[in-house]
Amino acid sequence: MKQLINVILLLLSIGVYAQKEPDFTELSKKQVIDSLGKELEEFYIRPNAIESIQKKLKENFNAGVYKNSVTPNEFASKLTMDLLEVSKDLHFRVMYDPEWTDPLQKNEDKKAQEKIKAAELIEAKNRNFGFQQVRILEGNIGYLAFDYFEDPAIGSETAASVMQFLNNTDALIIDLRKNNGGAMEMGQFISSYFYSNKELPLYKYYYYEKNRKKIEREMWLLPSVPGKRLADIDIYILTSSVTFSAAEWMSYSLQNLKRVTIVGEKTAGGAHPINRVGISNGFSVNIPFGEVKDPVTNLDFEGKGVMPDVLCKSEEAINTSHLLALKNLALKNKDSLNNLNWFIPVIKNRQKPLHVDNAVLKSYQGKYGKSELVYEGDNLYYRWNNIVTLLLTPIEKDLFLVDGTDEYRIKIVFEKKSLTAIKRIYHNGQERVYKKDKV
Repeated sequence: MKQLINVILLLLSIGVYAQKEPDFTELSKKQVIDSLGKELEEFYIRPNAIESIQKKLKENFNAGVYKNSVTPNEFASKLTMDLLEVSKDLHFRVMYDPEWTDPLQKNEDKKAQEKIKAAELIEAKNRNFGFQQVRILEGNIGYLAFDYFEDPAIGSETAASVMQFLNNTDALIIDLRKNNGGAMEMGQFISSYFYSNKELPLYKYYYYEKNRKKIEREMWLLPSVPGKRLADIDIYILTSSVTFSAAEWMSYSLQNLKRVTIVGEKTAGGAHPINRVGISNGFSVNIPFGEVKDPVTNLDFEGKGVMPDVLCKSEEAINTSHLLALKNLALKNKDSLNNLNWFIPVIKNRQKPLHVDNAVLKSYQGKYGKSELVYEGDNLYYRWNNIVTLLLTPIEKDLFLVDGTDEYRIKIVFEKKSLTAIKRIYHNGQERVYKKDKV
């Protein structure tokens, strides 16, 4: 929880305004606290906790706790910390953002709202609607990393293009380790690619509107998505202790449907959807205003987090899931065993790079027919026919990747502890031996 709170405070600090701030008085702070209390009464999902939150904020104000918060952003950060401490609900966040709040409170015309929407769209585009990486790993394993869930109303086109890039992969790894949530509808959109036009509920939920009017809804897989679906491949989701909110819900839902394997760390434990509402003096607050339940378990993970199927350190999750994906493919298809044996040393070395002593590397120097091994600048190079020189990277003490190609690797051959040859080991299992020249 401390780690996630630090992330929240970092996000708060990013929003510091460059323009001159208005006089920020103790009266202004009290108005913000009073306005916040009223919005809690209107929307907060836990009505029994509202009084204790209001009481704590007022006690802090009367005790002078907020006097050292001399700027609106500092005050917003302190209020956020106090809300988190009292409620234990990680979705609370207070922000100072008059450009967002003032048009709402003054009930200005549509031009102000359009300006806000335009600015939000520019920011979303600059972040590529959350999608940070998409690539193909060894063994035709797809990898997708995104750090927040954008509203599909503006992000679905990018999401669809990403999914189509991955549609020929044999398995897929979705990296949500740095994802702090967003629009659950994006989780619905992406999850729908993992089924063949199937009717399944993903989430059921309710929330409060003005005057605590209760609205009940369900969110199902979409009947259609752009392009090809990935309904028959294994899916792996990577999580960390800061995976949060909508990212947790997609993980939790697909886990309960037995559609994914979750690899990594237990998630943060924020299950409540939020509503951003304006309060006084240019402030706004994210208030947890609803509750979501999983249709399979009829439970959520609020305060508990989502437990992975394969527990490991966050930084080890990519390689762990990659190896798992290759092994599961090998079980399904014996022809892929060669691929498995080919890739495992690479993946293990990526997780913990092998160091070979320079003296050992230097001892491999020499001519081997048309081939030559050259030691320069603490590195070993493979030179072919005096035409090309390629860097060698050790993945075992006597086995090397060749920079620029994965068609073959270089193996050092010993006979009776004497170096006698090198050989090219090819992806298809063939080998070509080059005897060491006699000096």
